[in-house]
Amino acid sequence: MDRGMGRKRGGVLTATVFLLIAGLIMVMVSGCGGSDSDDADTTTTAASSTGSSEAQSGGGGEGALLGTEILDTFDELVGKVSDIVKSKPEPAVVKPQLEELYASYEPTMKELNTRYLSLQGAKLSEFQACNRFLSDNRPQRVSAITNIMVEPIKYYNFELGAQDIVALISEKPVELLDMAVAQN
Repeated sequence: MDRGMGRKRGGVLTATVFLLIAGLIMVMVSGCGGSDSDDADTTTTAASSTGSSEAQSGGGGEGALLGTEILDTFDELVGKVSDIVKSKPEPAVVKPQLEELYASYEPTMKELNTRYLSLQGAKLSEFQACNRFLSDNRPQRVSAITNIMVEPIKYYNFELGAQDIVALISEKPVELLDMAVAQN
């Protein structure tokens, strides 16, 4: 009886490994193709236009409009990051550029957070609408960073081993987005 269970577990393990490998192959294949800047422009533009049209079709209330503004600002930031890293400059060159860019967006994200929190206190239904809009649209925007920046991330990660640059490219924009929607 134990022998049969071992085979069953082995089959499950084999299937899991196979699915993992298939998923990795799909990720690698999806990364092949056109230039990074074209992908970034297309994805960012598509995400921005989708967000704006959804806010308008969702009643265009103050909450949905603020959600759109927050995500559009995030998309703008990601587009600028993409422009900086698409030519894959050396880490010593790109790091100060990215840090300066992020520092320039901090006041904007703090201002958006002030407006976000004011909805919570004044117009709870609009605050909830903003949160619904962000919940519906934020995951796609955040995951688009990896798709847009796949080549620079691979370059800085695998060719140079510059983990600090990879974090600046993939994590810092999300931290700034989190700053805009912080509830503390």
